[in-house]
Amino acid sequence: MPEASSSVPEAPLRSLERHPELVCAARYEREIPAPIAAVWENVYDWEHLPWLHDQAFTSIALHEAGEWGWRANVGLPGDAEADVELVIDHAGSCYVARTRTDGDVRSETWTRLIPLSEDRTGVEVEFLMPPMPDAAREQAGNAMVALYTGLWDQDAEMIRVRDATVPSNRGGRGAEAPVELGSWDALRERLPEVVEFGGARFVVALHQDTPVVYAAECPHWRGPLEDCAIEADGSVVCPWHGYRFDVTSGRSSDDRGLKLRPAPRLEIDDGNGAARLVAR
Repeated sequence: MPEASSSVPEAPLRSLERHPELVCAARYEREIPAPIAAVWENVYDWEHLPWLHDQAFTSIALHEAGEWGWRANVGLPGDAEADVELVIDHAGSCYVARTRTDGDVRSETWTRLIPLSEDRTGVEVEFLMPPMPDAAREQAGNAMVALYTGLWDQDAEMIRVRDATVPSNRGGRGAEAPVELGSWDALRERLPEVVEFGGARFVVALHQDTPVVYAAECPHWRGPLEDCAIEADGSVVCPWHGYRFDVTSGRSSDDRGLKLRPAPRLEIDDGNGAARLVAR
């Protein structure tokens, strides 16, 4: 992305006015197979940027947030960083992501959300940048369209998975009957494996050659943990927001205060080697 010209004046924080000296480099349109409320939820979700979108962001440190949007210092590839301010115009069903470097506005990305149906949302994006030669503007605009295509693909998939998952209030009396898993020797060769127990999904895996059972769903925003490798310290890390959990206890291992759903116990019969999950 091109450097901002020093002649471009700084825009006030939380402004919903377009920067007077920035010009349109490109436009991008698509549909998201999700209700507009789910897309707005994603807009407010600053935490997911360096996790779900690690190809574009390396870190994020929040300065402030509210109904108006949020502002954060964002790490970028190549050890670069920028202040990103996302300001929401609720009445206009749009928002601007404004990037600043050394206090000067570097770019503005204006996005409009359009409810198309109960489960489809239209997205219209306009990329504003400092004036530059036509060829450079076209190249920069094409790069932003390619970047945002990938970002929205990832967001759409996260929204789909999240909204397809029943919130974690399942189970109930009589719902936690033992689940037979067959021979332990055969099961061991298949691990890790996801198993439903009491209306919820759990991962059965090995850590340092010891069997462990833990929830397949992050308690933060129901992020998928089933494909996450267990790290050397015995933690799994949510791929959406980076929350870490100890697979043995289910407790937070990053001091962010969350805990995994209590897991059943893996029981292996000493006589016939049969494995099953039982309530603790």
